[in-house]
Amino acid sequence: MRSLIWKLVAKIIKVFYVKAHIEGVQKILKSTNAVVVANHLGSFGPLALMSSLTHKLYPWVVQEVTNLKQCAAYVRRDFVEKELKLRSFMGWELSRLIGRICVQLMRYLKAIPVYRESREIYRTFEISLTYLKSKRALLIFPEDDDSKKRDDLCMLNTGFIRMARWLYENNHRVLTFYPMAINKKVRGIRVGEPIHFDPQAPFGAERMRIKEYLERSISGMYRALERENREAAALKHPRRAHKIREQAA
Repeated sequence: MRSLIWKLVAKIIKVFYVKAHIEGVQKILKSTNAVVVANHLGSFGPLALMSSLTHKLYPWVVQEVTNLKQCAAYVRRDFVEKELKLRSFMGWELSRLIGRICVQLMRYLKAIPVYRESREIYRTFEISLTYLKSKRALLIFPEDDDSKKRDDLCMLNTGFIRMARWLYENNHRVLTFYPMAINKKVRGIRVGEPIHFDPQAPFGAERMRIKEYLERSISGMYRALERENREAAALKHPRRAHKIREQAA
């Protein structure tokens, strides 16, 4: 039943709400011990990826969307009011409906709940390591709060990198991180070249190396998607592009 509901929801998302072209995903699917690190962009990024790559990437999600008692309030605050701009009684009823569906779908997607600022965060890592040991690729959106306010800025929290150390200590397997840039303006998603955890390096330095590489890569791909979109539009409409350049001059 959940499978049928999700297929319907995914179809609706892709047809009416999220249309995106995803580049480079095959390199992830061929990899093992992989974590995909992406910028968030509100609901656009998670919905685009989860509706297109069901049971191929297993997402980290805030634990509220996996809890029936908490989901409606979270959906109302973070989606219905913020993105749909509905603050009426209708908004609350819509939040309750989305919340009930959302919790069921997170279970079907085998999403991993993230217990932020809680001692239960160890459960997030335990589930994640179990998935990685069974060669399931994870999808994480670790942008910090300031970064989420600006589409062109990617600054990452680094707690997720601890998984690399734990995986190596427990299984002697090296974790691979794939940067992924999501650009809502051009409806484009691109996967970059991976970076591998070095278990021999001091962990503090290695954490910063991985963080800085992922941030540079995601930001660079984000800008490249926009540049390539402009160039494609210029080739398709050369007169319009010439006029825009004249106005800019």
